[in-house]
Amino acid sequence: MSAVSSRAWVLGAFVALAACSPSAPPAPKGPPLGATGATNAHGLPELRNPFANDANAIAAGAELYATHACLTCHGRQLTGSMCPSLVNDVWVYGDDDTTLFNLVRDGSAGLRAHGYERIGREPQGGDMPPFGATLDDKQLWQLIAFIRSRHATPPNATRD
Repeated sequence: MSAVSSRAWVLGAFVALAACSPSAPPAPKGPPLGATGATNAHGLPELRNPFANDANAIAAGAELYATHACLTCHGRQLTGSMCPSLVNDVWVYGDDDTTLFNLVRDGSAGLRAHGYERIGREPQGGDMPPFGATLDDKQLWQLIAFIRSRHATPPNATRD
């Protein structure tokens, strides 16, 4: 490979990687959609998905999953690829709506900045990037509704 084509390949790989990594989310403008008025143990607004079990929201979430790099990292069937499965019983940071919303919006580093720690272990290629700059609250909830619709165990369910 010539030096020119090697540089072109590296530049192309960098551009592709940058396209998959959304920028940092803007500062929240107020309580997120779905806020209950309470706060969780990490000082974040407690949230409930206003689109849970909504067929139209689940369909919209499936489209978002397919078009926003989710399937690239988590796989077409949500079973994991270079990042954790979204359909098994291992939730890396927790399975409640507040945790999932903030994880998708702010990314792994943003979640850890609020004091979250990894409680589950799954193979991963790196931190999850934040999607709050590219998805609004409604879209984040639609995406989470889709993921929950494909998951075998309901959130906060008793597991044997």
